Amino acid sequence: MDDRTPHPSNPGDQRRSSRVRSTSQGLSETPEKSTRSTPIVTSQVDKLPLEDESPAPSRSLRRRKSAVSNGTGSDPAKEAMKSLTEEELKSWKGWVELESDPALFSYILRAYGVKNVKIQEIFGLDDDSLLYLLKPVYGLIFLFKYRDDDAHEDENAPKCPKHVWFANQTTSNACATVALLNIVMNTPEIDLGDALTAFKESTRSFTPPYRGQALSQNNFIRNIHNSFLRKMDVLNADLALQNDYEKWVKANKAPKKKVAKKTPKKKKKKDEDEAGYHFIAYVPVNGSVWRLDGLQRQPVNLGEHGDDWVSLARDNIMQRIGQYEDGDIEYNLLSLCKSPMRMVQGSLAENAHSILDVEKVLAALIPDWKLFVQSQSDLPISMEELKGFFDISTDQINNANAPESARQRIEGASSDPEKLLNLYKDLILEQKALRSEYMQEVASIAQEDELAATRKQDHTPVIYTAIKALAEAGVLKDIVMDLRSN
Repeated sequence: MDDRTPHPSNPGDQRRSSRVRSTSQGLSETPEKSTRSTPIVTSQVDKLPLEDESPAPSRSLRRRKSAVSNGTGSDPAKEAMKSLTEEELKSWKGWVELESDPALFSYILRAYGVKNVKIQEIFGLDDDSLLYLLKPVYGLIFLFKYRDDDAHEDENAPKCPKHVWFANQTTSNACATVALLNIVMNTPEIDLGDALTAFKESTRSFTPPYRGQALSQNNFIRNIHNSFLRKMDVLNADLALQNDYEKWVKANKAPKKKVAKKTPKKKKKKDEDEAGYHFIAYVPVNGSVWRLDGLQRQPVNLGEHGDDWVSLARDNIMQRIGQYEDGDIEYNLLSLCKSPMRMVQGSLAENAHSILDVEKVLAALIPDWKLFVQSQSDLPISMEELKGFFDISTDQINNANAPESARQRIEGASSDPEKLLNLYKDLILEQKALRSEYMQEVASIAQEDELAATRKQDHTPVIYTAIKALAEAGVLKDIVMDLRSN
């Protein structure tokens, strides 16, 4: 799984999470997977050394420019920096780390085929901050720094009930998608689309480990998760896997020796550098709040909730945050909510229904009532426009329930033409505001798609070429030293 955590409530560098948990109960064990009780926590950044660390004579960039551009020898590093082809992307069986970005998560859900949902960042856990969340909230996605203590779980925890769809995480870096699916699969109101609906049905009878295994091997889900994959991500992941395998082989071949116990040295700095970050989900199911952590074998029931399930989940999240040491609080919290676009569509349908009701009453009282309308802009848009621009059908309008306040105003003005005309104008103004709100959400989705398209571009080759040119010109070392001095 992957994620970076930029947010006002949690200052610091962007972070990524990398997790794998062996859920091999009934599955074959491999050297890359962990044991039953201990997850493998990896977060490694491979640094590429400069090709020439020795002092270089000062040379002008102009003198070396031709040497850089006219080189004829093969460059293995340059080959490694090339962008992935579509075929290479789809053939890679790993999972890339994902940023903790609500726009990218919303894009990924739409790519999976999930309809009418939106990811929103939560900037605070106080009541006032939660008040501004889009409603309804289908689930929460919590990102936190993973520690060895988090691997502990109750061995006597009840098994996953049949009415909860829960998948274990069986491969590294998949925790973002695991958390997302653990929410949407448990929310009947969400339209999953054809692909995820079929996947849910095919895994309905599976246990959590086998669901996780099916998820990790699903090409459709993995390819969308890997939409933002870069060549360096593949190289780093493969290198880390190779290193882990070599350590495993070495550990199993080396003879075991008894050694005297020594007081362990402090490795705080190393542990902090290697700390990974992990996504988990909170979701209400059948009146209870569940914590769904893909690295835990079973889901955790946090208890029954009333009208506000988010408060119960917040208490558990605050308990987890309270375990951080001072100055070490790093987390990110997202909510998966109903799309504002869908809610505006419903409001537009109700508004159109009320407008039709007023027009009927006006036509009965004043057959030529439209003569009293000052301009064409004071009329509502047509049914064809509602269907074409806002995807609202005639059946939606006819079956919509007008708000009680609108019905009462219509009844109160049913015998007063002037009141009816004023109510009619108010409804037209309300419709204009709703149309504007709808178009703003359309623009927001377009921005998310544009951001996703930008993130898919791999700028590594350009950056590598520029750095290589500076190095061969003999000016890179001076630039690095200047930056370090500042």
